[in-house]
Amino acid sequence: MKKLLAVLAGSAAALLTGCGGGGGGSTQQIAGDSGSTSTLAAYVGTWQSACDNHDRQLLVIAFKNDGSGTLELTPTGETYFKADCSGPVVATDGMSTRITGKPDGTADMLIKLSDNAAATSLRVDKITSSVPAYTFLRAGGTVKYVLREGKQQWCVDVDNGESCMEDDGMHPALSVPAGLSLRGNELYTVMLDKGAYVLDMHYVKK
Repeated sequence: MKKLLAVLAGSAAALLTGCGGGGGGSTQQIAGDSGSTSTLAAYVGTWQSACDNHDRQLLVIAFKNDGSGTLELTPTGETYFKADCSGPVVATDGMSTRITGKPDGTADMLIKLSDNAAATSLRVDKITSSVPAYTFLRAGGTVKYVLREGKQQWCVDVDNGESCMEDDGMHPALSVPAGLSLRGNELYTVMLDKGAYVLDMHYVKK
């Protein structure tokens, strides 16, 4: 059972899978090096994860329009008919509200970028990630809202079966420590998990 969970708004283990490995030998870029007056300006844009068995996650990052320097993060999940994420998107998953990321300084951290890799030193722009009470949504022309195993689910046909996501209703508001780091055109999101920062997701610039 797959479920789109909020990027930077829940535990790392609960996020939609699809983290990729780090690009070996690349030179790390610190966000403030972009020449912008804001140290977070280099993160603005659309980022995408690697394909993971029909699924790809997108993350759109922008600044709030209130001049505070706080980021707005909008995660969405795309489900493709084919397992290699080619062909049409048959379902789009999202949240009912945006996530905000309030700047909280920078720190050098040792982060494992893949399960079997040694920890890599990353310069991380820390943020406090917050989201009000929210629900998850799934849309698509062939998406069915059905009762399966006593639970309401959104299901859609794919080339080797069916992709379903449970509707768990309203989720409580959250506020958690998190962070962003750039290496070239690669974005790593990290989260505080059991007292230590760990890799959340890996994206490339779209």
